[in-house]
Amino acid sequence: MLNTALFPLTWQVTRRRLIASPLTLASCLAFPAVIVWIGLGDSYETAAKFFFFLFPHVFLIAAQDMVRSDIDGGALENVLFLGGKFRRFLWAKNFVLAGAGGAYVLLLFALFSAWGLALGEFRPIHAAQFGMGLLAGFYYIGLAGTLSYFLRAGSNTMVLLLAQSAALVGLLFSATSRTGFLDYAASGRFPGIGSKLLFGGLVAVLPNLVVSGRLAAYGAEILAGLALLLFVQHRLVRALELKK
Repeated sequence: MLNTALFPLTWQVTRRRLIASPLTLASCLAFPAVIVWIGLGDSYETAAKFFFFLFPHVFLIAAQDMVRSDIDGGALENVLFLGGKFRRFLWAKNFVLAGAGGAYVLLLFALFSAWGLALGEFRPIHAAQFGMGLLAGFYYIGLAGTLSYFLRAGSNTMVLLLAQSAALVGLLFSATSRTGFLDYAASGRFPGIGSKLLFGGLVAVLPNLVVSGRLAAYGAEILAGLALLLFVQHRLVRALELKK
């Protein structure tokens, strides 16, 4: 279904939508500013923790309203999308957004690494954390894109953010219980299958957690989840018919 000839058109349409989104622009400008502020106010290592944990959300924000508004708004009824090309256009959005988001965070990582090298605080593990963060970001595109077949506007992103907030609140409440779940998450070791499955569910909602070296093994779950989400999207887009 992938048609590279559609990439220029897909990039042009996607770029205009990203530029027209106040949330996307504000996030892309505010994120590096916050990281620099943390680094100057506290330490480079603290800034690194925030950088690697938060940058996957760049992909989530960029993936808001990927599909549904195009379908309902009649944008795909253009002559450019005759012969089912609208399906390939929607499918190509995954790769265009992944490329655009990847280029942006790669630039930030290069600048952040140069800062760390100048301070003598850059560590090789940061490159591994960046790779895991990219995987989490791509997973966000797959998840938000799949939800966008059912939810219009930025509802796909909002639903995920609300789910993450609820999961984090539950995780914090667990710190006061006797289960020790938060301690298990901090150490990356879970005593039973139940706690492992529970944490696996948390990772499915908040994949940023895999940037922690202790939890990198859950990257396999994210990779499998991404493959499943792309498969689901492929099925959804093949079954899609535009309203007459």
